[in-house]
Amino acid sequence: MHTINNKNLSIEELGEVHDWLLQNKMGTQRLRRDFSDVLPVAEILKRSYPRLVDVYNYPKKSSVQLKMANWETFNFKVLSKLNIKLSRELIELLSNNAHGAAEVLLHEIIRLEKRQRMQEERSITIRQEQTWAESDEVKMVLISKQVGDAIVQVPQKMILYTLYEKMAEENMAKDVMLDSYQQRLTHMEKIIKIKTERLDELLMQMGKQPPKMAPAVTSSYFLTDDGKYQSLAPAPSLASDSRK
Repeated sequence: MHTINNKNLSIEELGEVHDWLLQNKMGTQRLRRDFSDVLPVAEILKRSYPRLVDVYNYPKKSSVQLKMANWETFNFKVLSKLNIKLSRELIELLSNNAHGAAEVLLHEIIRLEKRQRMQEERSITIRQEQTWAESDEVKMVLISKQVGDAIVQVPQKMILYTLYEKMAEENMAKDVMLDSYQQRLTHMEKIIKIKTERLDELLMQMGKQPPKMAPAVTSSYFLTDDGKYQSLAPAPSLASDSRK
């Protein structure tokens, strides 16, 4: 089991931690305080090991002693299953917000994530090779290859020509479809451009020849729906009202 002890990280390792924080949208201002407790680490490892980590087992604590108890529990329930553990010294430094302790912890988490990705990629490769081995369309043949001054036999995966021909035809059909969509898109762009230019011309013509407004007289005018001006009858004067 690998024990994680406190150490001084190199400039390259610190840069790797800084880049990792940026990628995960984490700030560095409260780094020591945030990672003095185990909860943020539990949430990070939960993404890669959802069945192993239960964040409800690690409620956030405020006192140093309770934080250390949280780290010890996390050491036993999670980290030991990953074949690593935090040293007592590093736990004390983390719980006391010591300078540099959080960076050491995060660097180990980065290394752990890298190992996890490599294991997943290896598992995918193994499954793919097993599928190829069971498939009648993929064969393993030996070919002669020169390595230095010697000629050696190297295993090479080969597929049936009929399978290759089928895949080539499917790719060609997809290329034809993509070309057709591209031509349609280009045609629609041209139509939109022509209509836009025509609309701009009409707007310019309307701006150069505005409708003539009727001269201001005692009667008022309004514009009807058909574009014609119609006068309103003058309002009766007070004198005529008095004669009535």
